Amino acid sequence: MRSVIFRKLFAISVFLLVILICIYLFLHSSFFAVDKVYVTGNEKALDEEVIKLSGISPGANIFSLNENLVTRAIEVHPMVKKASIERHFPRSVELQIVERKVWAMIPFEDALLYIDDEGVCLDKVPFMSRAKYPIITVEPLPKRVLVGQAVQAEGIKMIRQVWEAIASQDRQEISDFHFLGNKKELILYTEKGTEVRWGKNDRMEEKVAFFNRILDLEKDLDKTGHDALDYVDLRFAGQPVIKTKG
Repeated sequence: MRSVIFRKLFAISVFLLVILICIYLFLHSSFFAVDKVYVTGNEKALDEEVIKLSGISPGANIFSLNENLVTRAIEVHPMVKKASIERHFPRSVELQIVERKVWAMIPFEDALLYIDDEGVCLDKVPFMSRAKYPIITVEPLPKRVLVGQAVQAEGIKMIRQVWEAIASQDRQEISDFHFLGNKKELILYTEKGTEVRWGKNDRMEEKVAFFNRILDLEKDLDKTGHDALDYVDLRFAGQPVIKTKG
């Protein structure tokens, strides 16, 4: 009786093993060999560049693709912020791209650097764009900036946080941002020329409220003909230090 049961179990085991081998061979057969790789979501990054960076070649098995390695390789491209893979069985691979977009401009020598919200340089242009982007100055500036290189990423992050905290209608009253790299502090300049010594990104809600009041004060002084504001110091807790011109 035991021998009969053993033979049945053995036969089932062999059958299952054969099935598994067949499945393995099928999954690694030419039926799943990649014959089409295409890119979506890109506007500036060329399809050929993205596909070349991915390292996926025709004939590769669609199951054997290492998604982590492929996406990291694609994200080396200066215009690519994020990449992902979508497999379309049995033989197509879609490379999905999220491109970096211009967020601000940094004056650099005789040109402007177009940067994204992480400070990555996307382009250099010799003239002022008509587009309304935040203008940022930083010190110290690197001696050389290449496309794809991050410029003062820490400062850009701080500026982005302030930008997002300020109401959209008040953003239009900002002339430019200045980041002091040695102090890790920000200075904001309004369109009317007031220097707002922001400091670090502490007490954010309080500073944003004061900034709104500064804009109102500028308008009031302008209407009454009084001296304009020279600077407002928000770096310390409590009432800000205010100095007028004249």
